Amino acid sequence: MAKTTAPKKKAAAGKKAEAAAAPGAAPAYQSMPAGTPFFELSRLMIVGIDSAAGRLIQKAQVAPNGAWPSAWSPIAAGAWVIMTAGLTKDGRVAVVAQPSGTVNLSFITEDANQVGPVDKWNPPVNIGAPPGAASYQKLSMANDADGRIEVFLTDNQGRIWWIYQNPDQIVQVQKTITPPGTTTPIVVTVDELRPPAQPWSAWQQIPGGLVTVTALRQADGRIALFGINSGLHLYRCQQNTAQALKVTDWTGWVQIDNGATGGFIEMAPVVGPLGGTNLFALTQNGQVVHTLQRPASSDNWTPWASPGYSRVPKYTLAAGIQGDGDIVLVTSDQQRVHEFNAQLDAAAQIWTGWRDLSASSYSTRLTLNYNADGRLALFSMMIMPDGTNGLWTINQMAIDSTEWEYQWTSLTDNNLKQIAVVRDLTPPA
Repeated sequence: MAKTTAPKKKAAAGKKAEAAAAPGAAPAYQSMPAGTPFFELSRLMIVGIDSAAGRLIQKAQVAPNGAWPSAWSPIAAGAWVIMTAGLTKDGRVAVVAQPSGTVNLSFITEDANQVGPVDKWNPPVNIGAPPGAASYQKLSMANDADGRIEVFLTDNQGRIWWIYQNPDQIVQVQKTITPPGTTTPIVVTVDELRPPAQPWSAWQQIPGGLVTVTALRQADGRIALFGINSGLHLYRCQQNTAQALKVTDWTGWVQIDNGATGGFIEMAPVVGPLGGTNLFALTQNGQVVHTLQRPASSDNWTPWASPGYSRVPKYTLAAGIQGDGDIVLVTSDQQRVHEFNAQLDAAAQIWTGWRDLSASSYSTRLTLNYNADGRLALFSMMIMPDGTNGLWTINQMAIDSTEWEYQWTSLTDNNLKQIAVVRDLTPPA
C-alpha cells in the first residue's frame, strides 16, 4: 500500500481505510494487518527445537494479543536438527525440518480442522534431500505469487538449493449445460484447475555458494533471495517471473557490498510501506546500513545509506513491520544495550534515530513480528551460561509508539536451540 509524505496521522488513517476496503485478500498475499478476521483473530506462534531432546515444539498466544502459556507443545515426534517455519496459502503454520538421523527434510502443516483448544498437526511428509547434501547451514521459506510455499537452503558445501510446491494443473473437461432461453443441453469443453500429480518439485541447485540465505516475497509476488558467503560478501537475486519453475527463471547473483561497507555479518530484508524491498545489513564494524529497491519490484537499488550512526558497534539486527506498515529496526550493541529505530517517513527516509530500549545480561538474537492489533512484539533469544538459549518477549505499547513494555515476559529460561516466529491465521477455536 502506497504511503505519501502526508502528516503521520493522516497517512495512518489512509492506510486503515485502504486495508478495510480489501477484506477478501488471501492471507498469504498480505504483508500488513488488513482489518480482516485473518489478522484480527491471528496470534503469534513460536516454532522451535529444544536443546535437550531435539524436540520440535511450539508455543502460541492463547488468544489474539493474548498471554503466553507456560508449557510448550509438541509438533511431531522424534528428534530434529534444523527447521524453518512460515504459512500455507490458506494461512496455516507450516514447518520444514530435518529429522535426526537422515538428511531428508520433512514438511509439516497445521491440520485444517482446528476446532477445540488444542493445536492439531498433520503427520510429517518427506520431501527428500538435495543430492550430495550431508547437512544444512540455513533453511528459509517464502510464499510465491500463487501463495505456494518455496523452500531454500544452503548445505554443508555452501551450495544453494530450491524446492517448491508444484502449481495446480489445467485440465480440460467436458460439461453438459443448458444455455439460457433453450431446453436443449449442449456439451462444452472448459478448463479446470486440479491439484498437481506431484505435490513438490524436484530439488534444483541455484548457482553460487553461500553460508546463509534469506527468502522474501516482494510486493509483486516474486521472491527475492539475499545471501552472505564465507568471505562475508553480500549478494542478492530475484525471480524473473511470478511463477518461477526452473533455475533460469532467476536473475544472476549481484554482489552488493563494496569497499566502503566492507563485509557483512547479518542481513534483514523487509518490504516497506511504498512497496519496495528494503535491505538492512550489519557491517563487520557494527554499523547498520540500508539500500532500497526503487522503484518497487524493479532491479534498481539506491546507494548504501545509514539510518543512524552508532557509537558502540552492534552485533545483531532485526527488521519488522508494525501495524500501519512502517519499518522498525531493533539491534543490540557490544555493551548488550538494545536500541530501536523507527521509520517516520518512507519517501523522505526520515527515522527517529537509535534510541535505547532495554538491555540483557548475555548476548542475544532478536526477532520482530506484530500482534493482531498491529503492535510489534520483540523476541530476545539469549545465550545462557549453559550454552542453550532462553527466550523473552516485550510488546510495543501501541502502533507508532516509541514506548515499549518495561518488563520482559519469560517464555523459557533455557533449553532452546532454534526458533522462528510466525503469525498463526487459523488458531484453534
